[in-house]
Amino acid sequence: MKQLLSAIIVLSFFACNKSSTDPLTPIVPTVDSFTVSVNNGYGAGKYKVGDTVDIFSIAYGDNQQFDKWSGDISLLNAFEEWHSWFVMPNRNVSFTGSLKTITPVTLNFEMIRGRDRMKPVYSYFPAGHKGFVYLLHGTSGTAQNTATSFEFKQLIKDLVADNFGVIITEAEESTTGVDANADGKIRWLVAPADSVNNIDYANIKILTDTFYNRGVTNRSKLRYCAGMSNGGNYSAYLSAYYKHKAGVSYCAQAGAVSLTTLTPLQFCMARYDNNENVGAAGNAAALSNSQTISSRGVCSKYLIKEHSVLYAERFARRGDISIAKSIAVFNELKAKGYLNNRNYFNGFSDVLVNAYNANPTSFPELNSLTVLQKLFVVEQIDLSVSDHQMYSDYNKATLKFLNTQCL
Repeated sequence: MKQLLSAIIVLSFFACNKSSTDPLTPIVPTVDSFTVSVNNGYGAGKYKVGDTVDIFSIAYGDNQQFDKWSGDISLLNAFEEWHSWFVMPNRNVSFTGSLKTITPVTLNFEMIRGRDRMKPVYSYFPAGHKGFVYLLHGTSGTAQNTATSFEFKQLIKDLVADNFGVIITEAEESTTGVDANADGKIRWLVAPADSVNNIDYANIKILTDTFYNRGVTNRSKLRYCAGMSNGGNYSAYLSAYYKHKAGVSYCAQAGAVSLTTLTPLQFCMARYDNNENVGAAGNAAALSNSQTISSRGVCSKYLIKEHSVLYAERFARRGDISIAKSIAVFNELKAKGYLNNRNYFNGFSDVLVNAYNANPTSFPELNSLTVLQKLFVVEQIDLSVSDHQMYSDYNKATLKFLNTQCL
């Protein structure tokens, strides 16, 4: 009996002390989330393996530009962009954003004679610039809108810091306020691509020649253009017509020029573009047009901005809304159900705009802002949703394309 009892005790001892490698009793870690640390930026927190994680730089002023991320940058889709993203791995990760100090850019404003009338023009030519870029507004836009737009200003800063000059003017319809081709829109006349019969092409030539004649730039300098929406389409046609070194089209699919252009063209689209002329079909058309250009032996790239979380400090990017006020507006939107549990905005900004217009006092934090500040909040929501807006998220990619195209 004692022997039997001893045997049972021995067996029990070994049963309770099996190796952790015993396949019959595996010990599996239950950790399903890891930590993201972000210095000089936003996006820190706990995330599950496989989550898409956005990281954003802290806000920076007119005398600064975003430089790059350091840390676990092999995970990032773009380590040189102020906003980047990655898929969460099964470990903790860390990132640090860094800024560069630059000389603030003050655009020169003047009225220059075009073909038929004086045109508003903003320009800046760094000493020894390697070329210059025409920046082109969208439908209902103006030269002033472009020169003062926060997202365009980020591109201007990056262009000048990389030794590009910039020229900004506006469509003839914007100057006159007259819908010359009766298409119901005030915008660039994309067709015909002809400097004799199309005043917008004629004005670009005249303004460029004016700068040549003044000696502030010369014909040896490379020419480029980049535009948003209708300005994106115009950029594709203008760059082809005047044989620019490269063009960039934001939120526009370009169209038939893809069959003939010899100018490298980059498309920068927005995944959830809700514009009537773009949408999912327009994004698909842009990709197809980019592939058509490439198939003809001409360089073309296609980028598309995804939606991102709305971080609480986002509305402070421009500097006229404090971080504390940005967080307060964010919390108000969160409390009213405009953000989901991961802080993605639900739907499009027009839902918020309609609700606010119906009862402004029910949004005390939003209502405390100036009109321009409210418009900026809506713009930043549009950007987080990846709707139809000019964006700076791929500025470094645009600079790289202008500099080297597909090399």
